[in-house]
Amino acid sequence: MNRRQFLGSLFAGAAALNTASLGQALASAPRGAFSPLGQSGIDARDPVIHLIRRLTYGVTPELVTHVRQIGIEAFIEEQLNPDTIDDSILDPVLQDTRDILSENGGVLLRQLEARREQVAQPLIGATAARAIMSRRQLYERMVAFWSDHFSVFVGKGIVLFLKVDDDRDVIRTKALGVFREMLGASAHSPAMLFYLDNVQNEASAPNENYARELMELHTLGVNGGYTEDDVKEVARAFTGWSISGRREDGDGRINFQFRRLFHDDDAKTVLGTEIAAGGGEQDGETVLDLLARHPSTARMIATKLARRFISDNPPASIIDTAAAAFTASGGDIRTVVRVILHSDEFWQAPPKFKQPFEHTISLMRALAYRVIDLEQLVRTLRGPLDVMGQIPFTWATPDGFPDVMEAWQDSLLMRWNLALAAMYGEVAGAESNTDALMGMLAENGIPFETEPVLDFMAGYMLGRPLSADERSVVIAFANGNSADPTQQIIAGLALLLASPAFQYK
Repeated sequence: MNRRQFLGSLFAGAAALNTASLGQALASAPRGAFSPLGQSGIDARDPVIHLIRRLTYGVTPELVTHVRQIGIEAFIEEQLNPDTIDDSILDPVLQDTRDILSENGGVLLRQLEARREQVAQPLIGATAARAIMSRRQLYERMVAFWSDHFSVFVGKGIVLFLKVDDDRDVIRTKALGVFREMLGASAHSPAMLFYLDNVQNEASAPNENYARELMELHTLGVNGGYTEDDVKEVARAFTGWSISGRREDGDGRINFQFRRLFHDDDAKTVLGTEIAAGGGEQDGETVLDLLARHPSTARMIATKLARRFISDNPPASIIDTAAAAFTASGGDIRTVVRVILHSDEFWQAPPKFKQPFEHTISLMRALAYRVIDLEQLVRTLRGPLDVMGQIPFTWATPDGFPDVMEAWQDSLLMRWNLALAAMYGEVAGAESNTDALMGMLAENGIPFETEPVLDFMAGYMLGRPLSADERSVVIAFANGNSADPTQQIIAGLALLLASPAFQYK
């Protein structure tokens, strides 16, 4: 098989491939085959692939080559400083979203209230495109992390329009900054204030929704040391924190607005700290200061970051270390993430199950997909992501998408369907860069033959070599699918992408 034949027929599909055949092949494998770590465990894991799978949305040929060239330490520092990374590759892809995503949510509401899809499509599409193609991968992972931490549901009222500002001005500008700054930006976000009903929080009728979630979900945690009295006092501190009305500005802009007439200006006590009367808007800022520097907040953020990058149940040792870094650095997120990525716990981390969105993006990245029609891609991905329960920004409760396996392990059939679609080149709105895949094989001296290609691609996709049992299953499945070497490779790759090992990182 020569290179031209390979490129001409790759992703053409094989008639015998379907989810049933994949399921039968995996079910017939010896017990324990295709487990995430394989028989040799963590010691057999490729450290470069492990780092890429945890720090980014998944391997690409370009990225694997890049990390091997500059080294693990340099790559971590590069990703921790995203402003130094050229991301102009996204410019043409995102060009048609800029008019929407740069606009004030109130203006969008005024213009497009009856045409919500014209806002949802670029908001969700830009999120997917950046995950697939951005070279600032850790930054995009942190944007997703904070989007869950400060989650707002775009299905509630006008939140969809206000989320444009929240995504742009709160989450994306603060993702690797100082926690107190992000906490303050979120507290002033019209999307958050509307979603958690603080626009209805007035001295005459306090609304505790935002106050409760601010402490339970954004800072201290459910067992963080606050009481019901603290919830009431915090709600009083945030009375009058509201948004401008749709008709208060001539162009319909909606921004944060402190309504002093609705503020409870009497003295308050929060977490044992007295807040003097007459503070006005500063009452809320004082509460944010107290919460941001509280030891429970350090532990809460450390736990969630360790869960995101290490395991569903991260060891107490890394939580302690990360929390100490949070406190010592004044809540500098970059510092905390650096500590986690350099920890023994990170490098010895057990497999972690991919969320549906993450899995979908990792499929496309592994096969070197690039976005060519963003609107069409959103239509393609929306159905599968909806079935699996993870269209961005659509988690209805304020705790954000779950970050543990139990929430997502029932999505296997759709994951197999997506693997087949990706192998067939049936991801409308995107195309695979087969030159990049072939270039990677050539760079590594891999002949265009079934067994060498599948051996190499297993290491690339799974981060470890196949065991003898696994290799027998993959080769038998590939050979049994077709006599044509290219179709054999397609079948073998589809099986690898459907295997339990690829469902984890």
